[in-house]
Amino acid sequence: MFATTGAERTIIRLALLIFVGLSFAPPALAQDDDDARPGAKSEPDFFEDKHLFGFTEGTDVGEAGGKEAEFTTTSGFGKKGRGVYQAVQQEAAFEGAATDRFGYEIGLYGSWLNIANVPGLDNHGQVNFAGFSLMPKYIFLRRGIDAPFGFAISLEPEFERIDNISGGRGKNYSMETRVYFDAELIPKKLLVATNIIYLPEASNEADGGTSRSALFGVTGAMSYRITPDTFVGGEVEYYQAYQSLGFSNSVGSAFYAGPTLHLQMGPKAFLSLAWSAQLSSSPRTLTAEGVEAWNQADLSRQRARMVFGVEF
Repeated sequence: MFATTGAERTIIRLALLIFVGLSFAPPALAQDDDDARPGAKSEPDFFEDKHLFGFTEGTDVGEAGGKEAEFTTTSGFGKKGRGVYQAVQQEAAFEGAATDRFGYEIGLYGSWLNIANVPGLDNHGQVNFAGFSLMPKYIFLRRGIDAPFGFAISLEPEFERIDNISGGRGKNYSMETRVYFDAELIPKKLLVATNIIYLPEASNEADGGTSRSALFGVTGAMSYRITPDTFVGGEVEYYQAYQSLGFSNSVGSAFYAGPTLHLQMGPKAFLSLAWSAQLSSSPRTLTAEGVEAWNQADLSRQRARMVFGVEF
């Protein structure tokens, strides 16, 4: 078991409170499968909750037979110690829903990195094709239909030829497992979600070396509908990084918070924006080796995400 700071215990408690709150959330107003949740295409104000919350995601996969193109830009800025760190990952993805409960996503990634004099990272200034991923997602409980809250699980195997943190070349294999919960505290008005994330990664580096790492995370978010097409909200995130595939050899932990914005652009397109800042962090040690290990983990000082999606 790893040690936690007061801020980290706060985020864990908050995520647990959100989860407990899901169990008591009221069901959606409508009763049938088409109208019981946001995202029902029979409604003129159609939307899904997957991208309402920023880095946290909702359980929805869309209507059976639906297809969507998504373009996701994820950025990280700043590391511990001296130097400049700017990293942007661009994903172009095809998303589909085979049924109302099973969805999938196929993604291609590119990366841009600007790294200079950061402890533990080589200097880089490059743009490259990075890799690809496949993500199946299954909804076990549909929000407002099977239960007052939604429950889903996804697995995302990913291959990268360019490490999106360090810019190093090699063969990186990862498998993000994500557990989703969401609910409507006020039907079609106020929604909450929480995610539990486990991301193990194995890397075969260009110089022949190998490495193993993992990231564990718990996030919680809330989004409120201020107009028929606009949601504003905020989220909190807690992450713990390890230099192993399990929960040993901890690198440290970080706590983030920030605002979110979701704009529905007609019935077939949306734009989602999120920004989060590191409010507290706890490296394993403040030695040179500890700071270098921290900088090699996905724990930038600030992060941002933009998602644009269009249905076809």
